[in-house]
Formats: sequence, structure tokens, C-alpha cells
Amino acid sequence: GHVQRPGPYAWRPGMRLTDLLGGLEMLKVNADQRYVVIRREVMPDRHIEVVSADAVAAFAVKGSAADPTLERRDRVIVFSRAADRGTTLTTLLDELRLQNRDNRPDPIVTVGGRVRAPGNYPYEREMTVTDLVRAGGGLDDAAYAQTAELTRYDVVGGERRQTEVIDLDLRAMRDSG
Repeated sequence: GHVQRPGPYAWRPGMRLTDLLGGLEMLKVNADQRYVVIRREVMPDRHIEVVSADAVAAFAVKGSAADPTLERRDRVIVFSRAADRGTTLTTLLDELRLQNRDNRPDPIVTVGGRVRAPGNYPYEREMTVTDLVRAGGGLDDAAYAQTAELTRYDVVGGERRQTEVIDLDLRAMRDSG
């Protein structure tokens, strides 16, 4: 990870992300403060779920929904802003694929085009397009930041089929937060 002080840390009930990180200044200079991943083991079967947070937003409103509560056995991952998110993300995606059953689509989403870190990312419940762009490091400087396209796929009989293409207005999304 990209935190100045190495872990692990003692978990306590009610502990939040900001309690663990201590402050934005504790993150290394090249850390991506906008996409912090929490790898969560959910009992009783210990399946893995992923939650992400924007550390800047979390510190702006400590104790709010933007500052997630940590659970026992959570692992917090801070990435570099570099385009390659590294082996930590690859390992997490592999874990999510391995636990998938019943021919369901892998819980993975992809962002491409003019983002700083294109690639595959863990799907999160209630994930928005804004969250996906944030996972991809945000729009790069050369991005035409007005429109984008969202493609949805279904898996039917083990085959991936495109079901829907939606044109997005990025300006409207940015203006609404």
C-alpha cells in the first residue's frame, strides 16, 4: 500500500477509515487519495466483498457515510496514482472470480478510454459511473469530458452478450456531484 506507516493495526468497534489513515498527509505523495479499497471478509462463509472510499471526502466529513466504518478482518488498500494498479488489484480480482458460482457474471467492471488507470476493477453494490471513473484514476488531461458510453452485458448459457449501450452526459453527472 501507499501509507507512510506500515500496518497491521488493532481494530476496534466503530473504527472508521479516517481513524486508520490518521490524515491525508500520512499517505505517500503518489497515493491515489480518491480510490481507497476495503477488502472485506463476510462471515460466516468468509466470502469477499469490496467497498471503496474517497479519502479526501472521508476526511472532509469524518464520521459520515463517506467515511466507512471498518469491520474486523478488513484490509485497506491504497493504490499509487500510476496507471498500473499492480499485483494487489490483480490478486483481489482473482479472489472475486474464484468465489463466483452458478455461471453468474464475474463481479468485475471495466473502465477504458481517457482515464488515468484504465482496466478492470471490483464491482461494488450501488456502484455508479462516477465511482468507476474514480476507480480508474479520474479522467486524464486529454479527455473529452462531456460524453461517455456505458455498455452492459449479460451472461446467458455461459456466453457474454451485450444487452445495452447507454450514452452518458459527464457534465451533468459532474454538476450533480
